[in-house]
Amino acid sequence: MNKFLFLIILIFSSSWAFAESCETMDNDCEYYSCVEEQRHCGKKGYLLGFGKKYCLKFSEQDYRFSKKGRKWLNDVRECLIDNLDKSEAVSCKEFKREQFRAHVPCYVNTGYCELSRRDRFAVKKVIYKSLWRPSLIWSGMRVVLNCRF
Repeated sequence: MNKFLFLIILIFSSSWAFAESCETMDNDCEYYSCVEEQRHCGKKGYLLGFGKKYCLKFSEQDYRFSKKGRKWLNDVRECLIDNLDKSEAVSCKEFKREQFRAHVPCYVNTGYCELSRRDRFAVKKVIYKSLWRPSLIWSGMRVVLNCRF
């Protein structure tokens, strides 16, 4: 019984330590790598194959955006990163689904609909190579529908 209790304490303490170490990277693209060290979903998983990849692309191409657009980039990055902490006990596949679902409210609630046409075009320019992904198509359609109502 003592070994079982020790194991439970060890699991929770290492999980807490992990959360603490990743929190220092809040609103930083490296946060995705930090979470990946715990989840182990691989290079094609959401964290590295999409989240970090596009976080870096948006950061590298923020010159395309107006001042308001750059503020939106920061806000949406923070929202998406905050949502990563809510899905600790699910499979990598379900985690990926949950993260794509989080994109719509994050985009809408941080002001995507109020961005200028130029800034919205800049978003599309950054992600255009992934627009063939069904998850992005559906997310994009839901964002647009939310902007119209």
